[in-house]
Amino acid sequence: MNLQRLQWIKNVKPVDGWAYCEFKESALFKLTWRNDEANASKPKRDELILLKQHGYITHLVKVLNRQAEREDSPSDWSLYRIVEVVWAIGSPNPSPSAKADTILGYPVIIMGGNAMHIEGLPQFKEAWDSKGGLPAFQEYVQSKLADT
Repeated sequence: MNLQRLQWIKNVKPVDGWAYCEFKESALFKLTWRNDEANASKPKRDELILLKQHGYITHLVKVLNRQAEREDSPSDWSLYRIVEVVWAIGSPNPSPSAKADTILGYPVIIMGGNAMHIEGLPQFKEAWDSKGGLPAFQEYVQSKLADT
């Protein structure tokens, strides 16, 4: 697993339960956004996004399409990107090793459902700038996902 394209983290807020838990490694699905086409289009094709929900990292996905698309639906969540699962926790009962703070190596606080550029997060800079920045972080996350 090569995480050199890991650039993003997205908070997922399911109404109940766990979102996207039926999608395992290599599965394709529509990762949705709530009416923010500019944010939904920020991740570039082939970039990787970590999905966080309920305080856990549940998926690592690769963006496959070039820009956000919209379903013909009255839903607030009609924007989507087609993604491929690179890694998933594999269970709706994750182990403590899948805790976001453990996998990321720092306490992460992100709200809403937008994709956040990892290097732009103040907590990231504080935790990782002195440890080698994004490349060191990507290696760290890779080792944590391999152990989870």
